[in-house]
Amino acid sequence: MTRPVNSVQLYSVRNQLERDFDLTLQKLSEMGFQSVEPFSLPANIDKLKAALSNAGLKAPTAHGDVVINPRGAIEAAVELGSSVLIDPYQPEDIFQSESKLEQLADQLSAAAELGREHGLKIGYHNHDHDIRNEIRGVPALVALAQMVSEDVVFEIDLFWCQVAEVDAIELLKALDGRVVALHAKDAPLGGHVQDQVPLGSGSVKLLECIRHLPDAQVVVEFDDYAGDIFEGISLSLDYLKQNGVG
Repeated sequence: MTRPVNSVQLYSVRNQLERDFDLTLQKLSEMGFQSVEPFSLPANIDKLKAALSNAGLKAPTAHGDVVINPRGAIEAAVELGSSVLIDPYQPEDIFQSESKLEQLADQLSAAAELGREHGLKIGYHNHDHDIRNEIRGVPALVALAQMVSEDVVFEIDLFWCQVAEVDAIELLKALDGRVVALHAKDAPLGGHVQDQVPLGSGSVKLLECIRHLPDAQVVVEFDDYAGDIFEGISLSLDYLKQNGVG
């Protein structure tokens, strides 16, 4: 397999989308992106579908309300032509309790069964707390992978691995064969959301992890950025291309 083209998580430009939905997507397209990763499905599905089409963009992966509204999120993802629908966040207390984690695993597995009917995979995206906490003697995310049905996949956020002080490569190895996408963010060592910088300007082990998974979808994201967000995204895309990614 060849790696999918680089993508960008639309949460990065959430404020710009509120001001001008269509223009924001057009700017990303003109920047060189062919794919984006929507968030909060099934919200804004009609507007999103039309704007993506107008901008010539696809959404191979998407974030949505997998646990709260699985059927609605799945239907929206199918309408967009996505192949993977990802649950973006669950609170820390779930990853501190084996019984709560088992409940989450059941919910993700049930969503995966629904998704299977439409040829859609269900995934989960990590933050720091789901890999910093341990269940059954392993990072809670790894324990979750052992509990869910085998077709549930994962999107690993490399920035949150650094925040959690977890070796991202070892995590990828522990989830061997289950990771289909990587969130590419950067920050200085010890930095948090407000310290995020364009890719290649911080300390996150981006290229090492990306090269470890040659078939994974790479998704650029900023949770926050002090400068011009479009410039930050453009610099990040340039960094990936200069290093042979996408």
